[in-house]
Amino acid sequence: MKERERSRLRARAILVFWVLCTITSLLAARLYVVQLREGRALASAAMDQHRATFDVSGRRGSIVDRFGTVFASTSPAIQVFAQPDEVQDPRAEAAALAPILRVGRASVERKLRARTTFVYLARMQPEALGQRIERMHLPGIGTAEEPTGLRVDPQGRIGSTVVGFTGVDNQGLAGIEYSFESVLAGRSGQVIEDTDSQLRPLPFGRRTIAAPRTGHTVVLTIDRSLQLAAEDVLAKTVKAYAARSACAIVLRAATGEILALANWPNYDPNHYARSPIEAYKNRAITDPYEPGSTFKLVTATAALDSGIVNSEDTFAAVNVLDIGGYRIFNADDGLMPSGRSYETLSDIVTFSHNVGAAEVALRVGKPTMGEYIRRFGLAEETGVDLPGESPGIIDPPDQWFGSREATVAFGQGVSVTALSLARAYASIANGGLLMRPLIVREIRDATGAVVTRYRPEVVRRVMRPQTAATLLAMLRRVVAAGTAPNAAINGYAVAGKTGTAQIVEHGRYQPGDYVASFVGIVPADRPAYVVFVDVERPRGAYYGGTVAAPAFRELARRVLVREGVAPRHAAGDFDAAIGDGVTKPTEAHAAAQRNTTPGQL
Repeated sequence: MKERERSRLRARAILVFWVLCTITSLLAARLYVVQLREGRALASAAMDQHRATFDVSGRRGSIVDRFGTVFASTSPAIQVFAQPDEVQDPRAEAAALAPILRVGRASVERKLRARTTFVYLARMQPEALGQRIERMHLPGIGTAEEPTGLRVDPQGRIGSTVVGFTGVDNQGLAGIEYSFESVLAGRSGQVIEDTDSQLRPLPFGRRTIAAPRTGHTVVLTIDRSLQLAAEDVLAKTVKAYAARSACAIVLRAATGEILALANWPNYDPNHYARSPIEAYKNRAITDPYEPGSTFKLVTATAALDSGIVNSEDTFAAVNVLDIGGYRIFNADDGLMPSGRSYETLSDIVTFSHNVGAAEVALRVGKPTMGEYIRRFGLAEETGVDLPGESPGIIDPPDQWFGSREATVAFGQGVSVTALSLARAYASIANGGLLMRPLIVREIRDATGAVVTRYRPEVVRRVMRPQTAATLLAMLRRVVAAGTAPNAAINGYAVAGKTGTAQIVEHGRYQPGDYVASFVGIVPADRPAYVVFVDVERPRGAYYGGTVAAPAFRELARRVLVREGVAPRHAAGDFDAAIGDGVTKPTEAHAAAQRNTTPGQL
């Protein structure tokens, strides 16, 4: 009996021994895996459980004018949030917050009653608003600093269609803010620190900071003072003629720098959501329009520079031209002031005769006209660093059927943008060179060092310098004795051209709706600046010489004063202006409207 009990105990001991050996082997194997094979990974995972990583957004760079005046910058901002579980009286707290946040009480109360642990009430708010809310000590309501800050446009509406605006997270959505997003946006940094299980920093834990990088500053070619002047002139002109819209451009001809690019109406980037989407448009680059008689510059250039027509050549001074079964008319019934039966190219430009321009184009021919349209770049984008630019709408010459060859001569049946037309006139001012328009002067880093500088860029030579000089003399005569006496500036020589074109919508010319425009070069005896003004759908008057020329005169005068250009002489007497060369639909286009689709006119 004792021997049997002893055997049973021995068996149990052996079993226990092997169980312990097995457990020890498994523990040893696990210890080997944990300590040697996976030790580093597990140690890193353990550390990660007690380490928090926070992204820190880089501050967005500023946008400034050529002299450093700030158009857009970033300032500290806060977000307002609620923890609905801790809100004691949703109705009372909503009533207190709604006026401060400038939202409806019902909307705030709905968020305070939401079945969630966290909800935003407002974002991108100024610090003062956050401090005001904190002083109210509302249960469940809190504020925190926005990582990206608040985008502020201290100039308000001034230059808004150029500068653009940003979204809630400070991403560029329009204008320079959009096209230079990669330059303006800062680089994010990180804060890594040891924490407990509740993500609270440990008193003596490690903390590593990878500093964020502030975005670069974009320095515009815009002069804030001239931008303000342009917008002021446009606002007064639009009001005086109850017009729908207007735009103005000031170019430094020799470099292509844009000193002002204004649109009216515009909007306040600080509250862009309050304005209609139409107000965001930079019409000077997005909306091609029929230019009317300002396009006669292209016809005159093609005629002179090709050598097909010279300054002494004459054309029959008639009011009507029959072509392909259709008729083209001048804008008025008079011929030449002197009663002559002939006119030169200079006369045609000075008195803005449509028939004469058509006769010139017919003599020049389609291929040559098409070549100079190409040289001026009127059918292509200018390459300005702004989003949404449209090319001109000009059919190739081999598609100019019927009266099109003749009407193109005076800017009918073609569409261009305001900026492309302004730089075409700038090529006259700088001796025949077409420049790429510059809207950005340079990029600077956070220390002020220049990272990128934008240099003047010649696109191509459009014409010989002699041709440019001859055309400049013709444009001076337009102001001195032609359709634009209202563009004259006392003490300065002025050159330019009027334009009055009927508006096309859905392939049809709209009765009573015109674009009045004027493009001028000042001072004409020392060509330096091109000033462009157009006014859409003015009421009461619509000729370019009546509506746009006075606006040009006021803006150009401010440009000359601002740029320190001293006057040289007193303005002389002007001959009576004759007509305005308004581009009204020809019989050809009237018939075509009845028988063709838009785009075939």
